[in-house]
Amino acid sequence: MTKCLQVMRMALLTVGAFAFAIAVHAQERSVAITIDDVPNVSLFAADGQSSGLLQKLDSLNLPVAIFINEGHLKQNEHFEQNRKLLESWISRPYVTVGNHTYSHPNYGDIGFDAFKDEVVKGEELTRKMAEKAGKELEYFRFPFNGMGKDSAEQARMQAFLTESHYISTPFTVESEDWLFTQLYEKALREGNLDEARSIGNRYVDLTLKLFGHFEQVAMKVTGRPVKQIYLCHDNRLNTDYLPALIQKLKEKQYSMISLADAMSDEAYQLPLYYHGNWGFSWLYRWVKDPAVRRSLMQAEPSDKEAQQAYEALTKSKK
Repeated sequence: MTKCLQVMRMALLTVGAFAFAIAVHAQERSVAITIDDVPNVSLFAADGQSSGLLQKLDSLNLPVAIFINEGHLKQNEHFEQNRKLLESWISRPYVTVGNHTYSHPNYGDIGFDAFKDEVVKGEELTRKMAEKAGKELEYFRFPFNGMGKDSAEQARMQAFLTESHYISTPFTVESEDWLFTQLYEKALREGNLDEARSIGNRYVDLTLKLFGHFEQVAMKVTGRPVKQIYLCHDNRLNTDYLPALIQKLKEKQYSMISLADAMSDEAYQLPLYYHGNWGFSWLYRWVKDPAVRRSLMQAEPSDKEAQQAYEALTKSKK
């Protein structure tokens, strides 16, 4: 009887310890929200010179970092209004400012000299606006997260960014919101509101699954939770569904942190073992063994239906 009690006691202690570990990890969950391709001037014009996403963020009370393509300001004839929109984004006290190049080219496609010019051209207005708002322009994110076609090109551009006082900005979680938003906007154009709601909800559901996946990857790669960095875009989908996603993350006990706080995690100093041009999560790039990396990537959740619908939509436009 005594031996049975001892076994039961040990089992309870083990379960308790496991539950405690889960609780500790849950308390350590945090994420920085980063938004690429700001400002979306087409959406701004369609909504009567109003940014719904910026208005939603005003009410959410959380820090965000934005990555700006100044070339967007000239995508239509409303340059002055677009310039004021960009200034409005930058002036928000909760916004950290980043450069995303002038016109969003892939570094691996255009080479060092042309890409360097894109970086410089992409900061002309942004840096002045940031200074006016009392902020520094210190973050840079590669379009497509393509850092160069090989290790030599990556090192060369990283040296230029360092000389230019830029921090190259990674991400850990991304959920193809750029794909979902095209399906979402198509459903809205066709007046299919039920389909639009379904797409929006599936985007949120997939993103939550991806957070769960990358939590597990972080534990395997670093042995602990990391401060996540979520990458999304300035688009119609996030205008309508980013608040819902953030609420769901808070329910999962994620705290919303600044990009600077996230980047203070020592994980972001880990060596990168991937030197190709594909733009996937830094959690994969920290994996030394390519076979292990492939295995982790193959386990990543996806929405096959959305991908097939996007492929069909793309073909119909050709």
